Amino acid sequence: MSDPQRPGPPWPPEQYNRSGETEWIPRVQSGRRPDEPFRFQEEPAPAKTNPALTWALRAAGLIAVAVVSGLVFFYVRGGGETTTTPPTQSSKPRPTGVYEFVAHPDVTQPRVDSDCAQHAYGKTQELLAQPGQCRRVTQALYTADVKGKQALVAVSVVRMGDKDKATGLVQLVNANETGNIKDLLREGVVKAPPLRSLSNGYASQLTGDTVVIIEADYAPAKGKAVGTKADKDLLDKVCEDALRLGPEIDPDSGG
Repeated sequence: MSDPQRPGPPWPPEQYNRSGETEWIPRVQSGRRPDEPFRFQEEPAPAKTNPALTWALRAAGLIAVAVVSGLVFFYVRGGGETTTTPPTQSSKPRPTGVYEFVAHPDVTQPRVDSDCAQHAYGKTQELLAQPGQCRRVTQALYTADVKGKQALVAVSVVRMGDKDKATGLVQLVNANETGNIKDLLREGVVKAPPLRSLSNGYASQLTGDTVVIIEADYAPAKGKAVGTKADKDLLDKVCEDALRLGPEIDPDSGG
């Protein structure tokens, strides 16, 4: 005879209480039920930032990068020390004088040679040809406006072996008929026919082992020479003013 139907929900057979077993309790499912609609969770609002603080931090970062880059460059360049080739002309401001001297357009840079005798003539050439007498000669040519006329001014700087040798040279070139250092017209570097050399104005200066020699004359006008013996006194003064150019074309000559 079958068992009478028990009231209540139709629990599965395995879920009936059995003799000697603990009473079964339905498990509570965690999370969302299958029939529960999906709900989107709202993300928390981002934290508010301080614009001033943000820009300050960015600026600090840029400064730090610049400092580090500068230090790297400093050490790569050998501790900040640099070497340069000595300039041909002095970078010091030119001493003020009476006349304004401008480098001749055909000789914009001084000419330097250790063969001093090659750039001299007469007894001066014989002296400079002796071993140990001369170390180098530097030559330059300038123009200057002198009372409306253009003067050509030759500057020669002779570096001798020592002070005594320089004294012997200046005494020789200051005497008559002893030759001198060639100016750049006499050398043929600059052409100004019919002028072949500059010998109307003259000045010299001795400083230690260095002799500065200046010669000048007026530049020809329309192919004709314009300088005369009457101009010598004025051109001598021009040459004396040009002595300050010596240290400019040879920075080691002092002055």
